[in-house]
Amino acid sequence: MAMFTPMLRIAALLAAVLMTAPAGAQTTAAIANPFELLIGKWGGSGMMTLEGGRKQRLACDASYSGSSLQLVIIINCKGGENKVQMQAKLSANAGRLLGIWEEKSFRVAGSISGIATENKISFNILGAVQGKMNVSYSKTRQQVNITAKGVSLQAVTMNLTRR
Repeated sequence: MAMFTPMLRIAALLAAVLMTAPAGAQTTAAIANPFELLIGKWGGSGMMTLEGGRKQRLACDASYSGSSLQLVIIINCKGGENKVQMQAKLSANAGRLLGIWEEKSFRVAGSISGIATENKISFNILGAVQGKMNVSYSKTRQQVNITAKGVSLQAVTMNLTRR
């Protein structure tokens, strides 16, 4: 994935810190593979909110790949004249997440830190854009909520089903 090349050093450093940090209190959910139910292809609809409150419907596809320790997320949504093309790579340790992300349409990138449980990942987006992303999921459905500051894209919500 060429998009990760400029940020691989940062990701490697973050992953090294994450993997060597003391585990602290671990929950049963954090010990299990937090990404297992996400792996695969998903599709559905969503809504984009832009500056000024303008909303636009979206058709979305998402792909999750990886293992119990790493997750690669690729989300592509189209609607009207706008689209969302987000990619992220996460590392997990005892329920804690670190990683990198990029949104190609709005040309922003940065780092991720957050938590993973048995059926939810939540992380803060850091860099030129500040934001949050929450993914709640089951074996067949997921809901994605993204909020952002510092870019004309203010929010994205998606309801996806497994394909």
